[in-house]
Amino acid sequence: MLTSEIATLNQLLSDGLGDFTQGNLSAAAGQFRKIARNIKQLEEKLFTAGTFTDRNTLNDLTGTEWLRYTKSWFVMDGKAADIDEAIENHPGSFPPELAAHFIKFFTKQGQMIIDPFMGIGSTFAAAADLGRQCIGVELNPEYADYARRRVPAAGGYDRRLIVHTADARQIQAIWKKEDYPPVNLCITSPPYWNMLGTSRGGVESTQKQRVKEGYDETYSTDPRDLGNIDDYEEYVRELSNIFVALNPILQDGAHLVIILQNCRPKDGVMRPLAWDVGKELSQTYILRQEFVWLQDQKFLGIWGYPTTYVSNVHHHYCLVLQKKKQMISKEKAKRKKIRIMNEGD
Repeated sequence: MLTSEIATLNQLLSDGLGDFTQGNLSAAAGQFRKIARNIKQLEEKLFTAGTFTDRNTLNDLTGTEWLRYTKSWFVMDGKAADIDEAIENHPGSFPPELAAHFIKFFTKQGQMIIDPFMGIGSTFAAAADLGRQCIGVELNPEYADYARRRVPAAGGYDRRLIVHTADARQIQAIWKKEDYPPVNLCITSPPYWNMLGTSRGGVESTQKQRVKEGYDETYSTDPRDLGNIDDYEEYVRELSNIFVALNPILQDGAHLVIILQNCRPKDGVMRPLAWDVGKELSQTYILRQEFVWLQDQKFLGIWGYPTTYVSNVHHHYCLVLQKKKQMISKEKAKRKKIRIMNEGD
């Protein structure tokens, strides 16, 4: 059963040791990180301890599995195999593995997921693999088409898996027209303000290198694209309004996972984007907590040298919010019961 996994680990180990003995320490470190990641994934694949209880109304995990998902940070760099050549053009996708992490914890099989900023479909691919339904909304027609093409590669699961080429501000209208069921989880990563198109100094970043190679620098030039809003306060307001507008289509108690990153624009003053959005949305939803997603294999740029401190930001905040459950007091429930009885007489 584990023949292919063991063969992969042996090959990685051989490559890593070869690089190490030749003095190529950077390449060796990369191979050893891959080994650690593969062993972790293998451990999770074999990890079947624990007993499921019918009292678990949130997900399909056992108590022991639940425990493993509650650590508030994790390192996840994604795999090159997740992105084939046809969809490398997208400038800021996240790995399906990240979406799968939250889908497994916040939904049961067959439940409904929405991604209002679908991009090239990482959430779509993860939902299909895990047997969930998923509706995606993506403004860029090219990326929306990419997302649709990922489903067969993700397992071809034939439940409701649909991508709408539309503005996220239209979601309520789409839901009403298509008569979709209530959503159990919203997971998404919106544009991190206008940072993709913003210069970060004299060092050539990975993003600038991609542009030189002919890939997209930003998500689009569409004025409806939140990544094209220059005013920070306006951006936070527009983004928050989109999530507030989702409230009517969410199941009571449904969760939202919004992946964001605090930003440091060219003026050198950090904008606490994740925290500002969390504060804004806490007026509508319950702000439960956050997970911190770490990346350990990103390019290191020597920003600000030799006069100014500028960090290499390799972490993202995954805000967890929840729709408030409609609580009916005992007195209200009693009056409602009496009214229904009287109407039946």
